[in-house]
Amino acid sequence: METTLKVSGMHCTACKMLVEDAISEIKGANAVSVDHTTGAVTVTYDSDETLEKIRTAIRGEGFSV
Repeated sequence: METTLKVSGMHCTACKMLVEDAISEIKGANAVSVDHTTGAVTVTYDSDETLEKIRTAIRGEGFSV
C-alpha cells in the first residue's frame, strides 16, 4: 500500500532526515520519500498497523501529521 501524508513543521533538510530515519526503522515500512518544502511524506507500507506506527514515529520527532 502507498499513501502520502501531510506533515507540518518540517523546514529544512535536517527535518527531512529525521523523518526518513524514524520511518526507516519501522518494520513493514518499505519505502519513504520526504519533501520538506511541501510537507509531503509518501510511504509504501505493509498494513494499516504499520501506517499508524509511521504516524506515531513522525509525531515522536516533533511534527504534526
